[in-house]
Amino acid sequence: MSLSMGAKYSDLDDLRLDVLKEVSNIGAGNAATALAKLIKQPVKMTVPAVYNLSFDQVADIVGGPETIVAGILQEVSGDLKADLLLLLPWSQACVILDILLGRGVKQTFALDALETSALEELGNIMANSFLNALAKFTKMKFYPHVPALAVDMAGAVLSLPLARLGEMVEQALVIDTEFHQQQRSVTGYFLFIPAPEDLETFFQNLEVVSR
Repeated sequence: MSLSMGAKYSDLDDLRLDVLKEVSNIGAGNAATALAKLIKQPVKMTVPAVYNLSFDQVADIVGGPETIVAGILQEVSGDLKADLLLLLPWSQACVILDILLGRGVKQTFALDALETSALEELGNIMANSFLNALAKFTKMKFYPHVPALAVDMAGAVLSLPLARLGEMVEQALVIDTEFHQQQRSVTGYFLFIPAPEDLETFFQNLEVVSR
């Protein structure tokens, strides 16, 4: 099935979502291996679901637009212009920092340099793992940029891709991501947000491998 010009996120049917979930699980496995080497402890990552949501809906799943979150944003260039955004509700960010650094953080919504670096490295590992898996599926080239961390209300963090990719961005491909390390678990949301003008190319390349 070919896609019409001016493809939209709504054109991403269940088959393509299943392909994205498969890609994401491969990326999650690679990211877990990299994290395990980093912290020298076993780590497991799973992707329970992949779906497309409006930005308002994304804000709702993390507790509302005024909920404080840690967002690790990474720009992507190459054959596709996109943003990747790892979104962690603050309570979950504290747990992941405890896993990464062996210590919790104070509930002040402020991070020191080491904590900031740890979250940025987490975002970098996840972005590279996902893009490497996606490149194998689509035969496209992706170049991730340096990650940037923002700790703010969910609505403010979600406005960052809109500022870069344009107001025509209406939705994000949301990849539920669960981290498991010993008795601790963290739930985060990994957003893949292609630029609207590149959706057609992305869908066409994804369609080739999903047949």
